[in-house]
Parts: sequence; structure tokens; C-alpha cells
Amino acid sequence: MKIFINNITEFEGGIRKIAQRVIKGENLKGDLSITFIDDTQMKEINKKYANRERTTDVLSFHFDIPEIMGDIYISLPQAERQKKGDILLELKLLTIHGILHLAGYDDKTDEQRKIMRGKEKEYLKQ
Repeated sequence: MKIFINNITEFEGGIRKIAQRVIKGENLKGDLSITFIDDTQMKEINKKYANRERTTDVLSFHFDIPEIMGDIYISLPQAERQKKGDILLELKLLTIHGILHLAGYDDKTDEQRKIMRGKEKEYLKQ
């Protein structure tokens, strides 16, 4: 398993460490790519693949290929706007959230969101 972290160097070590923790905890396999982008790029990806004409904080794309877990895109400007603490904490949270989506978790209902938030907190504490 390889983790590719694209377009960020300052927080690469912290992002890689939290990604490895979640991947191990969820028993996931395959390579993962995490790409940090701006709002314009996120809006384009969100429109093309989710038919939503707005930016968002994180998008995950799962591949049904054993060697590839998936791709995660994180909007740095959106992370900056919504952070409650420092930016690294927010980027870790979004990384966890994206990987949980790749693991099959969803957040469309209140119950699903509650489960995901619990998992996010669990991984942040470790």
C-alpha cells in the first residue's frame, strides 16, 4: 500500500500518519491518492462527478480495483474557512472523513452522520 499526497508539503507527515492509522483501523487495501486543491477545481470535480454546482470540503472516489483504494480531493480554502482549530487538525479530519467514505461509510442520514462523527473522533484521539 502506498499513500500519495499531492500539492502539499507542509503537513504531509501529519496527513500521512493519520491516513495510515485509518487505513489500518478499517483494514483497507490498495494505494491511496490524496490531492489538495482550490475551490475552483473542487467545484469543477463536484459538478462533473456529483452534479452539484458548488465547492465542498472533501470528495472521495472508490475504485473497484484491488491495487487501488481510491482518490480523495480536499479543498484547502474550504478547510481554512470551516476549521475550528488549526488547519492541520481540519485537514486530518477531512482525510479521515474521506477514507471512511472509501471504507463504505456514508453521511446522508442523521444516524449515518452520527456513526461517521464517532469514527472521526476515535481516529483523531489515537
